[in-house]
Amino acid sequence: MKKITLVLVAMFGMAMAASAQYTGKKFFDNWSIGVEGGVSTNLHDWNTPNGGVAGINFTKGITPVLSLEFQLQAGFNDNTNWNWATKSANVVDNASVFANTKVNLMNWFGGYKGAPRFFEIQARGGVGYTRFFWPSYEGITTESSNDLNRCMFKFGLDFDFNLGEKKAWTVSLRPAVILKTSRDNDPIRYSGEGMPVVCDGEGAYSDNAIGQITAGVTYHFKTSNGNHYFTEVKPVEVTKVVEKVVEKPVEKVVEKVVEKVVTKNVSGVTVEFAQNKATLSNTAKAKLNTIEKGTTVCIDGFASPEGAKAYNQKLSQRRCDAVKAYLEERGVKIADVNAHGAAGQESQRVVYVSIK
Repeated sequence: MKKITLVLVAMFGMAMAASAQYTGKKFFDNWSIGVEGGVSTNLHDWNTPNGGVAGINFTKGITPVLSLEFQLQAGFNDNTNWNWATKSANVVDNASVFANTKVNLMNWFGGYKGAPRFFEIQARGGVGYTRFFWPSYEGITTESSNDLNRCMFKFGLDFDFNLGEKKAWTVSLRPAVILKTSRDNDPIRYSGEGMPVVCDGEGAYSDNAIGQITAGVTYHFKTSNGNHYFTEVKPVEVTKVVEKVVEKPVEKVVEKVVEKVVTKNVSGVTVEFAQNKATLSNTAKAKLNTIEKGTTVCIDGFASPEGAKAYNQKLSQRRCDAVKAYLEERGVKIADVNAHGAAGQESQRVVYVSIK
């Protein structure tokens, strides 16, 4: 039981995670109403006649994968009232209400494509309550024979065909199995000829497993996003925050390109840095080691154009400071240090060391 519970919780979490990517998630969004009709039959006693069933469904989409369904059904001539001399006084032989959870298997395993597919398969399971209305027949006059209430479990599949350009209508085929919670207290069973026989309670059997197949039509109401289904959120391009501690919101650099051409000085070295870094690599140190002790140099630091202008200026300054500190330890004289930030759209993550 513990493992099953963990699996169900994981499935629910995965289904709910999809909601973060789609619009149309307000309470009154993604509701639908459907009608269905079909037949049901007792699965363990095939001599018992089949019966008709009709219902209405209200469904709320939580994510493209997960939805909740509230279902009302009525049974006609369902295992109790078929070609007997004395008919039931009720048109409806049983009434049921179910609360179901539905999982769209196509969207779960194949991913949601931004709109419903033409054909989809949904798994459905839930719990419900059923009230049976028994017919009056020879000798069946006890109070317990007039009606019987049961808790029921329902499991099935929905084979859905989403129609139209707007996908507002769905036609479905819905096979299901319904399980009763008890067995030995039905007041009626059936003979081989399909006739009712009064039982004393002990040894009497009920229709514990019922097979059902229905066909239905569903209408999906329009949502706040103007469609009849979840709409995929388009990713929004934002400026990347490269500072470890953001002092203020990073503003996108909007400025004219600085007409300043930075060329590599042939009398010196070029030190390259990783993105958003001011740490000297082993390769950079090897280049700086080629400058002899006592040499006088000028240092110019730059940054690439990503990020905010103020941050790029600070980053180029830190790169200059790293080069300066390393050269001074080796006895190199520093004549001038200039941090330029991002000098144009083609600026690189470099520091130029020029020998005077």
